[in-house]
Amino acid sequence: MGKETKFDFNTNWYELWTQQSKEFFESAEKNLKGLFTQEAKINPEEHIEQINKWLETLKKHWQFTALNEQQKIHENYWKIMAKMCSDASDMMVKQWIQRGKENHPIENIRELYELWLNCCNEIYTKAMHSKSYQEAYGEFMNAAMHFWKSAQPK
Repeated sequence: MGKETKFDFNTNWYELWTQQSKEFFESAEKNLKGLFTQEAKINPEEHIEQINKWLETLKKHWQFTALNEQQKIHENYWKIMAKMCSDASDMMVKQWIQRGKENHPIENIRELYELWLNCCNEIYTKAMHSKSYQEAYGEFMNAAMHFWKSAQPK
């Protein structure tokens, strides 16, 4: 968490999402290996410590502490995005557990990824309607417009 981000808040959102998706699969493969086998219909509650450890690797991608001066204007928006990531991860685990209880378990990493995407979408949709998100997004867009305006030749 102490490393400085090289993320450009004005241009790299597609790259960030692509990296998050890649990290989801890579970290799930590394940390959840063996949970999704033909023989094992896992109960996530029995592996919650392992699952939480894995989720921490995903959440770390949304935590940047060393923002440079130009990025500080985006700090509020970034905190909201980090909270949404955390909330979506928590929702995913709850739904994963619920599906196991309903005898409709997650059977592979692809299904888990789809559940994660659905949770991200639901959390983001709710957040978009909140006043705090709208204010932070407005600040973010104003800063982005100012950046692009200042970057244009005069």
